[in-house]
Amino acid sequence: MKYLRYLSMPLLVITAIYFSAKGQYWMWIYLLLLDTIIIGGDALFGSDKSVPDYKYPKILIALLYINLPLIFILVSLSVYMAGLVQFDFLERWVFLLTGEDIAFNRSLTAFWHLVGYVFSGGLMIGSAATVPGHELIHHKKNKRDWFMGQWMLAFSWDCAFAIEHVHGHHKNVGLASDPATAKRGENIYRFFLKASCKEHLDAWAIELSRLRKYGYKIAGIHNRMIHGYIKSLFITIWAFYLGGWKGVVMFFGLALFAKFFLEVVNYMEHYGLVRAPGTPVSPRHSWNTNKRLSSVLLYNLTRHSHHHEQGSLEFWKLRPHPDAPEMPYGYLSTLYLVIFFPGMYRKMMEPRLSEWFENFATDEEKALMA
Repeated sequence: MKYLRYLSMPLLVITAIYFSAKGQYWMWIYLLLLDTIIIGGDALFGSDKSVPDYKYPKILIALLYINLPLIFILVSLSVYMAGLVQFDFLERWVFLLTGEDIAFNRSLTAFWHLVGYVFSGGLMIGSAATVPGHELIHHKKNKRDWFMGQWMLAFSWDCAFAIEHVHGHHKNVGLASDPATAKRGENIYRFFLKASCKEHLDAWAIELSRLRKYGYKIAGIHNRMIHGYIKSLFITIWAFYLGGWKGVVMFFGLALFAKFFLEVVNYMEHYGLVRAPGTPVSPRHSWNTNKRLSSVLLYNLTRHSHHHEQGSLEFWKLRPHPDAPEMPYGYLSTLYLVIFFPGMYRKMMEPRLSEWFENFATDEEKALMA
């Protein structure tokens, strides 16, 4: 049972695939069901502070990998529903699996229905591709995991994350120079634009430094940024093949929303926290949460304090760190609060930041906050 819990996210993607094949308003209904399950589940099932012992880690890695083909199918259906191209093989294959006539369902699908695809699909890419991809790119010594992680990040056109996050953010978290650490009072939408641009620039700087160190050509086969662009370009070409230019627009919409959700998560994971330059990263430099359902669906990303303490540690080994600073709600509840009620979120976090100032901050960090 402890292994099967991590089958939850792939099952949610499979459900999204079925709803996407139905067309019309069904992706909006799926989004409503998903939000109810996650937000209600976090409230109902409380926190989980257990650290089970897993003797078969390959099963857990397989449960990460399975998200990649499922997301590929979900994106393929989404771009098909947005386009006008007839693709008989896909129509027959989907009818065989779901009993749905996607060509007919597409004819009944209006623009506002497609907005539901963008929002729901972007959320699923962020949860079922970016989060597992984040886990896999931390397995730096495992080339297969890195390869799979890069493909997962390609669905949000975010190859920079694979480099900057591991070699930049984990080193610079809490510092003024870190693009993924939101400053106290910072607007989420301004943070999204600033962080996205700076992460990309930092990733290029990190990769160019690596290439020079080993004597590789900037435009050569060893450039990991170029590898990432090629992967995202391949998916974009596939979107054009399935849906024409409308399919490409749909894919870019999905990628943009997935990237936005990622940056919202970055925003709330370190909001307002500071670290004195030259001091080690510790659990107090991340907001933690142990909400059971969020932890299962997001592969313990919620145990963020321990993740930053030991970045290369696999997700099933992360501890809850009960003495770390705590977020008030689960991930999706907080994510929606940040997006739709940013002023309320900042007001809610003020007492938490005051508590962090009194109970966690060093004298140097108190000076920085002041």
